[in-house]
Amino acid sequence: MKILKNISLGVIALVIALTSCQKDEVVPYGDFQDIAIFSPYAGKITVEVNQQISIADGSKGFVDRKWTVPFPSYFLNNEDSVLTEETAFVKFMEVGEIPLSIQWQFQDSTGSYMQDSTFMVSVLDTITTDFAVTNIAGNYTEADGKYVVEAGSIVTMTDTSSGSPDTYQWLIDGQSEILETKTVEVQFKKLGTYTVGLVSSRKEPYGRPDSLVVWDFIEVIPSTLPVELTGVSESSNPGFIQLQFSRDMDVIDANDISAFTVKVNGVAGSIKTVQLNKNDASIVEVVMENDIYNSQTAVVSYDASAGSVQSSDFVKLETFTDENVIVYAKNLLNINPDFEDGNYSPFDDLNLIKGGVNLTVVSSGAQSGTNALNIVMDEGSNAQISMNDGFFSLSKDKTYALEFWVKVKNNPGGNGLQMTWRVMPSDGWADNYKQWLGVCCTDQLKADSEGVWQKVQILTDKQPPADWDSAKINIQVSSGAGGQTEIEFDNFKLYEYEVAPAE
Repeated sequence: MKILKNISLGVIALVIALTSCQKDEVVPYGDFQDIAIFSPYAGKITVEVNQQISIADGSKGFVDRKWTVPFPSYFLNNEDSVLTEETAFVKFMEVGEIPLSIQWQFQDSTGSYMQDSTFMVSVLDTITTDFAVTNIAGNYTEADGKYVVEAGSIVTMTDTSSGSPDTYQWLIDGQSEILETKTVEVQFKKLGTYTVGLVSSRKEPYGRPDSLVVWDFIEVIPSTLPVELTGVSESSNPGFIQLQFSRDMDVIDANDISAFTVKVNGVAGSIKTVQLNKNDASIVEVVMENDIYNSQTAVVSYDASAGSVQSSDFVKLETFTDENVIVYAKNLLNINPDFEDGNYSPFDDLNLIKGGVNLTVVSSGAQSGTNALNIVMDEGSNAQISMNDGFFSLSKDKTYALEFWVKVKNNPGGNGLQMTWRVMPSDGWADNYKQWLGVCCTDQLKADSEGVWQKVQILTDKQPPADWDSAKINIQVSSGAGGQTEIEFDNFKLYEYEVAPAE
């Protein structure tokens, strides 16, 4: 096959090779024809309207060739919709699925016959940015394409641009960062008017960015609904409990401190002050006199009859009781611990010891977010996975907790499903800092727990055997008899396990 003009072999990504069928009475290879089409596109051909592609015919043995494309698209070679040249430069003038066809006439000892091939080219429109509100959680009105919503409402907006963009940048008043997904959810907590802008573009094929700005698109007014407590957690500042509300709160009076109660391990703790977060007025901070250790549990309550806390739109905060506090613990696993990147990094591919094991990331049924790690094992299988990135340091005089969520979806082998979790140096093997989860050690993996996400915490009774500047996690799983075993993991967390000093 000859080397084609204007086509670099280094960029040939699509080859369609068809060898014509020989009739029974023809001597094999006596009349040889070869059909080959070369294109710099991998897979489906996609182009923007008013743009061009090149595609070449490297076939041999034909006596006639004809390219065709429907009007108004045409070949730049001759400004016509029919072409007989080897390399076709095609300009597409309409949007849609456009057929690009080639036909050959061959001659052999039995006579003349035809062969043809058609490529469907996806021609995309130029990008014209637009967006729409698709849902509002809260009370609102709409007029003249703009919205009036009550404080605390969650507004869902999605890109509706023409031209199939694949890159988005939302610029919304009050947001500290640019949002980069096709659909965004924004909770408007503060009274005022908000301008919304969107820049949309396309990487493949390149589409020139377009933008749309709607000034004063959303107006936020006082709410008729109660103030909602949407989250409770300790910040990285020791003893700072952050109460996240559905809208901005009014300044906290010193007399309101007594309306709050915090219990640590069931015992009332001493509150130093209650204040608004200086960067986000929808967060009320309950500041404790003493730190809360992550081995402890804490709950917070508010008595509306003893306090006057209210939102910035003057709605009184209602009583809440014993809301659990998520106590701060710095996660040493800082690369993709929740698999939201869509892959199982920082873990390497499986090391299969025996049987058959399949490791994937699934995008449904996660414990939180979108993705989870899925492992399917044939009966009697055994395999390991180890981190190959995101290593961490450990000190031998400290205790650590390894925490994860597990869901056993199918376990016909019962207690044959076992796991060993090891922590070891990143450049070697160690078997002296581990925990085995199996028949002797946990009820998390038994059949009566199937289909339910459960939180597992291990290693809190052990310490590393040495100071490791660079350490990794190794997981070994094995299955029992009776058929395939399927389990899922989510939200890995390794942190220093803090224990309050003895009094």
